[in-house]
Amino acid sequence: MISLSNVAKRFGERSLFSKVSLQITSKDRIAFIGPNGAGKTTLLEIIAGQLSPDEGEVISSKSIVIGYLTQEIINLRGKTLLEEVLSGSESITRIGEKLKQISLQIDAATHASEKAGLGVRYATLQAEFEAKGGYRLESHAKKIIAGLGFRDTVIQEKTDRLSGGWLMRVSLAKLLVSQPDILLLDEPTNHLDLASVVWLEAFLKDYPGGILLISHDRSFINGLSKRVIEIDRGRLIHYTGNYDQYLLAREESQAIAQSTFENQQKKIEQTQRFIDRFRYKSTKARQVQSRIKQLEKIDLEAPAQDGRKVRFSFPQPERCSREVISLLNVSKSYDRKRVFRDLDLCLERGDRVALVGPNGAGKSTLIKIIAGSLPFDCGKRMVGGRVSTAYFSQHQLETLDPGRTLLQEIESAAPEEAPAFLRGILGAFLFRGDDAFKKVSVLSGGEKSRLALAKMLVRPAHLILLDEPTNHLDIASRDVLGKALQQYEGTLVFITHDRYLIRQSANKIIEVEGGKVTLYHGDYDHYLYKKEQDAAKFENDLSEGKGKKSKALSLSQKQNGGRSLCKEDRRREAEVRNRTYRMRQNLKKKIDLLEKGIEEKTREYESCVALLSDPALYQEKDKFYEIITRHNKLKGKIDQETALWEKHSEEYEAFTETASSN
Repeated sequence: MISLSNVAKRFGERSLFSKVSLQITSKDRIAFIGPNGAGKTTLLEIIAGQLSPDEGEVISSKSIVIGYLTQEIINLRGKTLLEEVLSGSESITRIGEKLKQISLQIDAATHASEKAGLGVRYATLQAEFEAKGGYRLESHAKKIIAGLGFRDTVIQEKTDRLSGGWLMRVSLAKLLVSQPDILLLDEPTNHLDLASVVWLEAFLKDYPGGILLISHDRSFINGLSKRVIEIDRGRLIHYTGNYDQYLLAREESQAIAQSTFENQQKKIEQTQRFIDRFRYKSTKARQVQSRIKQLEKIDLEAPAQDGRKVRFSFPQPERCSREVISLLNVSKSYDRKRVFRDLDLCLERGDRVALVGPNGAGKSTLIKIIAGSLPFDCGKRMVGGRVSTAYFSQHQLETLDPGRTLLQEIESAAPEEAPAFLRGILGAFLFRGDDAFKKVSVLSGGEKSRLALAKMLVRPAHLILLDEPTNHLDIASRDVLGKALQQYEGTLVFITHDRYLIRQSANKIIEVEGGKVTLYHGDYDHYLYKKEQDAAKFENDLSEGKGKKSKALSLSQKQNGGRSLCKEDRRREAEVRNRTYRMRQNLKKKIDLLEKGIEEKTREYESCVALLSDPALYQEKDKFYEIITRHNKLKGKIDQETALWEKHSEEYEAFTETASSN
């Protein structure tokens, strides 16, 4: 549907990319990755037709509709939220308006022939309107609006009152409602809460068109992409699969590149030694000249390139009291809106807590109360003995002094530390060499975020509080931040919509919603499992509620003798046992099938590993790529099926324990 052929783009003397060729279809799910400034957004703008290439051409089908979500906040004013979202489907809206006009004309027509002609036109347009989903458009739009976190109460309010982040959600909703053939999404999750990110991923999985996206959310890419394209030093490198599969393939590719480079260097050194040794021997002159020509003809291989990453381990704090911080009967309101009432919370040494919940539920309010930066209406905040606190939020970016250098800024947080130590901290956060003498004013948003983190972490703290620390970090930096958080031995509380970071770092989840704070012991996947159980229990209770009449009848029968009650109780217990047995058997069948499938795939995977260990394979590139692709697919399937096997096994054990206790 879209074809890029030998496309190149430069800005001044800097070349972003050249000789880029790419085919895009309506079935594609492509994630563009690469460091900030590599040209990902520029490439999307060229595909969208908003930017012209300096060389090459972009060819697209005449009928194709491309929808592009940029990172820029669009000023949407004058319409209600629903009207603005519906305006994204202009073609359908125009047909709807024409239908209304024709309907009025039919009512006003006096001649039968005129009514008949208008009726035929109305029927034709109505068929087109229905085929395009016109009658479902408003309900579809409301579903998308709700999925992106808007409450029903604001759907008819003007968009003038919305903040930038919510306006970005409106732009995304408009785009999804319009349903273009190709979706171009530049950081679509940036302004979404965790629940909305999960909803968006599920929605896009069923999207009928093609999707090209830029995202720093590893879980989001894993859930959607079937192809990863890395922009690296002006080239497009294609990988099959999601982000995890890309990492594996890139690691193996780099290992091969490094091995090839090292082997070539050894050969060059051996040849050069021969030349140096026999250069002045007349009997070896012909052989020396032959080897000199060999060296001149060699296409030099480049060593494997390892991207720049944040490499930093949190300073470990000294031991403090077991109870790090406690909140007792804390209440907080904004004007007439109550956020918390009689909140009790105790965090202990070693707790690693992720706060989750919809936007506006009070997550940031809670973390500010814990940090001591926000006063509350009543209650107590008690900090444990010898407990120090470090708090990071997006507000920290505004506190950076634009007139200082990076070194001066970090010195302000630790004036007694040696400059060499502070420059080491800056280096760990990618500010290397003369970067230390840059002015803060010239930094990008991501660089300011890294500097604020470095400034906060220059001193060890017993309690670290992070409010959306990954907002401006790329995937590699997020990964290393997650590893550093895993190593940290103090108490951690953080808010993020990055599910991968939550899975890496949290051992407890606190859900903030509807003025309530619910603590879940265990990691993020355990939290999701418990939520599923709660939802299933709610559905079960709801269905059982429909049998209230039969329960009332049983109670009446009990009062009249009790025999029918015993019989009814036995019948219900038998139904429960039978249902439980059927569910256990179904789970057992699934577990057996998964075990068999995992065993077969593991054997095939091991055979791929054996083939990849053969150096001769790398001389046959087509065969190598075939083996490595199969290897990566098998690895992904084994991981997925193993996770599913573990889930079903836990459920089966739970059923078994319940049955034995009964």
